[in-house]
Amino acid sequence: MNRLCIGIAATALTLSMAGAANAELFGDYVGYTACVQCHADKVEGWKTTPHANAFDDLRKQGEEKQSVPGCVRCHVVGMDGDGGFMDMDLTPELKDVQCESCHGPGRMHVESEDPADIIGKPDEASCRTCHTEGQDRNFDYTEKSRFVHGASGQGE
Repeated sequence: MNRLCIGIAATALTLSMAGAANAELFGDYVGYTACVQCHADKVEGWKTTPHANAFDDLRKQGEEKQSVPGCVRCHVVGMDGDGGFMDMDLTPELKDVQCESCHGPGRMHVESEDPADIIGKPDEASCRTCHTEGQDRNFDYTEKSRFVHGASGQGE
């Protein structure tokens, strides 16, 4: 009987750990995996950009930077929004600068598939929330926006 209980407990633990690695997201943000269904080329291009590794870049700067909300906010998705990034334990799927960082929360767009339910072409102001003069003095929106979806030069 004890072996059966241990086996059940081990199975339950394994299943809960698997679920924790890919938690269901609630709120307005859905993460890039929801975008890939219709925009695979854009997502694959994005994966080749620095935005796709933004949280790792923050990690490399040390533990202190990871505890400053003003720093973390620009390296994750929707930190202050409904269903946005909370921390790496609860919402690891929203780390890095993903689609919704620029195009806005995607849940409504994913559900309706209506282009009017997402920001189709983010403007310079949306980039400047993170690429400030103090953080990125040489930021050139015209040049950089051409490569936001990868080396193909397909911005938007």
